[in-house]
Amino acid sequence: MSASFPFQLAAAPLAGISGRAWREIARSYGADLAVGEMVSARAIAYGNRRTLELLDIAGEASPVAVQISGSEPEFVARAASLAVSLGADLIDLNMGCPVTKVVGNHEGAALMRDPALAARLIAAARTAGRPVSVKFRSGWDREQMNAAAFARMAEQAGAAFLTVHGRTRDQFYGGRADWQVIAQVKQAVAIPVIGNGDVFSAADALCLLSATGCDGVMVGRGALGNPWLFGGISAALKGQPPPPRPGAEQIVAQALAHLKRQVQLSEPWVIAREKDEAAGKKLAEQLTVRALRGQLGWYTKGLRHAARVRMLINQLTTVAEIEALFQDYLNSLAS
Repeated sequence: MSASFPFQLAAAPLAGISGRAWREIARSYGADLAVGEMVSARAIAYGNRRTLELLDIAGEASPVAVQISGSEPEFVARAASLAVSLGADLIDLNMGCPVTKVVGNHEGAALMRDPALAARLIAAARTAGRPVSVKFRSGWDREQMNAAAFARMAEQAGAAFLTVHGRTRDQFYGGRADWQVIAQVKQAVAIPVIGNGDVFSAADALCLLSATGCDGVMVGRGALGNPWLFGGISAALKGQPPPPRPGAEQIVAQALAHLKRQVQLSEPWVIAREKDEAAGKKLAEQLTVRALRGQLGWYTKGLRHAARVRMLINQLTTVAEIEALFQDYLNSLAS
């Protein structure tokens, strides 16, 4: 592991999850880098409103990383340039998404079967004048595991660093991540490599780094509802014991803070769309609560008697209702 690499601990881009509020939380607990969820290069270039909302990065604390998915160099170049104009410090190219819709557009993991096009996309993104990283998988399937060769191509095309998810496309998120593939990529290139896959504890992070020799670790599903994982890993990287998981009150407080911050961030976009401040604020709250129900439930995983809370969350539509539910839950623990 390179002590000079600035992104030893990164929060993964996750669809529907890695909004600005989540990125702020991840950084507050110790993530060096929090990558925004994947956005379509073509949608960015055409000014799609929903996509631009995902690109809400103005004034966000550096480093700001925008992940772009695309298969057409001209659109990737335009999207990267727009992202930089909005404040992006880093462009991350998604070449590992396994979702059928994405792959069907010859994007995401499909690019691992077309390294020549992938190289052109990297070159196109670099025209925006910011470092370009590439996130990809171990291969398409067990018969087409070409991560090391793909990494060499990306390095030659000018990528600044790489992130490798140790699963093939056909695994999606099942089975076990193959950290040996990450080690092979690290050995194949001179640029920094971040390892990703099956990091659910600080011990997992240290094991991945030890087993692969990579320069950093990216955490995705392991941090869902558990941003304290970043703090634990950050401490472990410094040779310090990871702090214990917080109690129910702190967990609930963080969940509510997450929700309220995302409502705050969503309001200007919805108000602009609705052209009515009162109606826009109400709708922003409802849409945000619905969008974050799953994440709010994840916060309560592992807490005593919280199954009912997770069930009831799915019936609520306002912040006040969520607050009341959580307060009732905390009161029940104290009684």
